[in-house]
This record gives sequence, structure tokens and C-alpha cells, in this order.
Amino acid sequence: MQIRTTVVLAMLLAAIACKRGEQPAAAKTTTQSQRQQSQQQPAARADVGAMMPAYAALNLDGSKFDLASKRDKVVLLNVWATWCGPCVYEIPELQQLHEKYASRGMEVIGVSVDTVPAESVREFIAEQKKMTYPVVLDADGKIADMLQTSVLPTSVIIDRAGKIVWKQYGAIMPGDEELTKAIDAAL
Repeated sequence: MQIRTTVVLAMLLAAIACKRGEQPAAAKTTTQSQRQQSQQQPAARADVGAMMPAYAALNLDGSKFDLASKRDKVVLLNVWATWCGPCVYEIPELQQLHEKYASRGMEVIGVSVDTVPAESVREFIAEQKKMTYPVVLDADGKIADMLQTSVLPTSVIIDRAGKIVWKQYGAIMPGDEELTKAIDAAL
């Protein structure tokens, strides 16, 4: 019975993945200058087998995050938002992966595409109790454009050479065997 419940839950979450353009009206606060800048600088695109394009954003504390500085690690990059139910559902699994593989050289990094102030994202993370992996802010959604997705969450694994070796649209399910194989192969 538990297997059947897990399968139904997985199907339900896959069916209700969030769309980036469907965030609550209160969260849509992107300024006109942000939209113009986004339109003027088309993002590089990436898929499985391709090299991850250069990507930079802001850490929650306002400092610069540069994905290139993580080349010594395998990175599970997770694009999410605080208002996205499937994104919130997968947080415990992401935390578990972060804890399990950190000693082997893998890091989970959350990329919040929320358009609310950074303080709101920090408050959300504090409420999650045990969300200790790094989170960066990307209100313009540059990462989502690079990964050619409007589906939240979307996750990729980037190996130490900077190559995207795995990609998933929708929530990561507990015990996902394909994900485990991809992580092990990348490590």
C-alpha cells in the first residue's frame, strides 16, 4: 500500500509542477529596468551533455555567487521558489542529499527565482528549520532561461568539468534511483 501511495504522490507532484509565470500576483515585482536588462542580454542555453554556461547571481547576504567557483565540486543546482508547492515538498530530500554527499565533494545549491525581497526568502528558509544548503537569488530568472524551463522546480547536476550530466523538471522524489546513479557517476 505504501508503494502505491508513493507512486500516486509522485504522479500528483509531477502533474502539478509550478510554472514560473504563475507566481502569485504579490510576488510579481520585477521592475521595468530589470525586464529591459533581461531582454537585452539573452542568456546562454544549456541541456544535458552541454557545458554549463557562465552563471552568477547574489547570495542571500548580498555577496556575489559565481558558479565557476564551484568547479572543484559536483553541483546539484535546484531552481525553485517559495510559493511553489512541489519546490517546498522536495526541500527535505535536497537537504538529505546535501548532507549525504557533501563529504564526497557534492554541493546542493538552491536558486530562488522569487521576485520578493531577499529578506522574505531568508525568512522562508529560517522557517524550514533544517535547510542548510546555500541559496542564491535570481529574481530575473536567468538560470531558468539558461535551462530552457518555465517549470519549477527544475534541477541539474553539473560535474567537476562543468558539464550538465542530469536534468529533471518537477520535484525530486525521495530515493530517486536515476538521481542517485547520476550523482555517483559524477562523483
